[in-house]
Amino acid sequence: MAAVQYRRFSPDQRLVETVEHYWAVVAPAQAEQVRAVLIPNGRATVQFCLDQPGYRLCLGSSVPEVNADVFLPVTAEPYVLVQDGPSHYVGVQFTPWGAAEVWPGVPAAPVPIDSLSLDRPSASALRDDPATALDSWLLAAMQGAQAPHGKDLVMTAVRLIDQNVGHLTVSSVAAQLAVSRPTLYRAFNRWIGISPKEYLSVRRYASFTSALQERKPGDSAAMLAAATGYADQAHAAREFRRHTGMTATAFRDRLDGIAELMFRDLSGA
Repeated sequence: MAAVQYRRFSPDQRLVETVEHYWAVVAPAQAEQVRAVLIPNGRATVQFCLDQPGYRLCLGSSVPEVNADVFLPVTAEPYVLVQDGPSHYVGVQFTPWGAAEVWPGVPAAPVPIDSLSLDRPSASALRDDPATALDSWLLAAMQGAQAPHGKDLVMTAVRLIDQNVGHLTVSSVAAQLAVSRPTLYRAFNRWIGISPKEYLSVRRYASFTSALQERKPGDSAAMLAAATGYADQAHAAREFRRHTGMTATAFRDRLDGIAELMFRDLSGA
């Protein structure tokens, strides 16, 4: 496979609670069609296409969508990305609550950027200096935006879950934060677009997937399942298929190219 470049950029200090990082992926045309799986990680994304767009599929769907300028919300399902020609994408990975600071009432499904009533940064600016272009774009978009209430609660809950992946329930999170379950559900749906139960499941699944990719000789699937909070290996396998639509072995066979580079960066490998 021809070289694929994946880079990350830090946001302006004023955006550190809104944006985790910016990213850019550049790849020449490949000898064969590239198919890659991007796993859900509990973060919404905005991406801009600066070259030939590919297309994406939700697993279980046979209807492809053009993978161009799009907002991708937090989801419990992965996307299959397909690319035939050269690619150049630039994007934003938000904090779990970050997209709601830009667009109160976060879209629940992928939507084209132009439908969000925002001017697209110029292609030349995105190519030359992605971080500066995206900083300016987001800061302008946030002017006058009225974010919903409950941000501090969601931030605290997310950090608690992310630091204890697989070892908490909605009830235990609510108890530690001294709020009711309905209050927690309303805050998550308002700020992230999914329920706290779904967020817990997505983060556990992402942690298990990370463990599979970093698996060392002697690490059993049962041990990895237990370490990430599953009752047993069978439970992990069921959840993996529910989120991914395939077995762990099939997933590893399809995780390649852009997706593999992004995954390794996410997992710190």
